[in-house]
Amino acid sequence: MKNCIEKILQEVKPGYYFDSHFVVDELIKNYSDDYLNFCSGYQGNNITLTVHRQIGHLIAKFEGILVERQQGQSWSVNIHGSSSECALWRKIVPKN
Repeated sequence: MKNCIEKILQEVKPGYYFDSHFVVDELIKNYSDDYLNFCSGYQGNNITLTVHRQIGHLIAKFEGILVERQQGQSWSVNIHGSSSECALWRKIVPKN
């Protein structure tokens, strides 16, 4: 899953902002087998919330390398079609 997330983050243009919902949507659209395999590792109540939190933790592993966490939260549409908050990120601009 980490490799899939890295590929998604690399495709974001430097300096652009995105949120965790964007990454989840890209995983579902472009890496659905990897996403479903990742999800299958979790059981219990609120699996979706748990999995998406874990995806957020994986995005955070690229902080300082590919992305910077922004203060505050983003408010965007989640996979259930309703709006909710999530982490806001910015793709790092490479230093020349």
